Amino acid sequence: MVWNVLFGERSTTKIAAIFDTEQGAATAAAAIHSSAGLQAAQIRLVKPYEKDYAKKIEPETQGIVRTALRAHLVLGAAGAVVGFFGWGLLYLAGIIAVTATPLGSLGVFIFFGAIAGMLLGGLVTARPDHQLVIQRVQTATQEGKWTLLIHPRTPRQCDQVMAALSGVEAEVTRSV
Repeated sequence: MVWNVLFGERSTTKIAAIFDTEQGAATAAAAIHSSAGLQAAQIRLVKPYEKDYAKKIEPETQGIVRTALRAHLVLGAAGAVVGFFGWGLLYLAGIIAVTATPLGSLGVFIFFGAIAGMLLGGLVTARPDHQLVIQRVQTATQEGKWTLLIHPRTPRQCDQVMAALSGVEAEVTRSV
């Protein structure tokens, strides 16, 4: 997929399944491990009232840094290109503010296009879709429930995990 060039993480989707018992979570983990072909590192268990579970939710800290760099660079460059083409359209349309000062207005269009692209890169880096999963895990942990965190690396693995979780009694939350 074209959007994957923006991400430096191997697993961009997060799936959380909330269980009332450790047995339910362990059974689901075993089923997911065998049916979806995930590695053990892709499946994490968060215990009730556990304090240091953040690393289990976001285990790829280096990948997040790579995502930040890639997203800002790629989208900043794309924004500059869009700014250039926007300037070109206005120049060809004969807009006086653009034609009177072509180089100055070109610089402004490229600059603001790059800034808009980098702002979008910041949004991609922040991954607001992950916040839903993070908040649900935090609530479940505080309520004394067990959480199974799954980090599928491919769309196929994601589909297999969701299929495996459809047959168990769990509240499932996932990111994009």
